[in-house]
Amino acid sequence: MTIVKININKVNAQRNLDAKGGQFNLKNNVALKNVEEMEFNVPGKKGVKFSFAFNCNYQPDLGSIEVEGQVLYVDEEAKAKEILDSWKNNGQVPSDVMVRIVNAALHKGNIQAIKISEDINLPSPLQLPKVKAPEAVKKE
Repeated sequence: MTIVKININKVNAQRNLDAKGGQFNLKNNVALKNVEEMEFNVPGKKGVKFSFAFNCNYQPDLGSIEVEGQVLYVDEEAKAKEILDSWKNNGQVPSDVMVRIVNAALHKGNIQAIKISEDINLPSPLQLPKVKAPEAVKKE
């Protein structure tokens, strides 16, 4: 199983200028929208395209960031057929594949959301590391 690429094809962000500052809650969500076969010309391998939507909502009504894209995945023909059949028959993906695809979508979505949040003056959706000054050395 190999994720060959993650494409972003839509980004939408908004900040409510009337919202008051202070405490806020952040809700992130990622969902698969579609799973379909993609062209991949390697004997014995088949490509699968997973379309996803990543949403970052700041509550109460501070703003939102939405990212849509695709995770492009390649596997053995039998495994790819199993994934496509599972999606077609019950709208689900085998859990071993789902974990990797959702993690890839979360990673890409969070990176985009961090960049965009700075541009529209929303708090970062992830806590970024900070350097702290060392404590004063105690004199004896």
